[in-house]
Amino acid sequence: MSIDTETKLKLYMLIVSRYKDLIAKQEEQNITELRQRCSPYTDFIKNLKDQLIARLPVYDYKTNFSQALPLILDYIESIHNFELSIPFWMSFEEIVEIKAAHPMDKAILLTALLRAIDTPNVKVLLAKNKRVFVSFEHKNVKHIIIPETCSTLSGEDMDKILKENSLEYEFNDLIFETYQE
Repeated sequence: MSIDTETKLKLYMLIVSRYKDLIAKQEEQNITELRQRCSPYTDFIKNLKDQLIARLPVYDYKTNFSQALPLILDYIESIHNFELSIPFWMSFEEIVEIKAAHPMDKAILLTALLRAIDTPNVKVLLAKNKRVFVSFEHKNVKHIIIPETCSTLSGEDMDKILKENSLEYEFNDLIFETYQE
């Protein structure tokens, strides 16, 4: 006799609950590993970028960024958000297949894609309260993106959010800066 879906889900939840400490230990990533995930140079990121901006005949940052950004943000927004009580990292391939990710995974994917379209100074920002953002500059104006909603803020709105969410560190594949004392 086959087990119904609800019972299977309860069993999976029991297994995860029982082994959450072991899973958490296995899922730890150091800052070097996180930074590597922001790389725009992987074949997967290059192919995904090409897919997302395919409707642009030729991509050039200076002339096409304003058209490419909404295409990338629409894609990231289409990925469902989830939060788990244990750390769990997903590869970009898994995110694309499942269409769901933790906000940090979405921020790292977004950073890699923005780096792939030559966006200056794009970084993942992690606040002390564990909220995550992506920052970038365009035409000498700094912006932040909230990965859960893909809302883009600048000016006073951005300043207010950053003031409410004191930063712990920021990074991409090239840099890491900590704000810890």
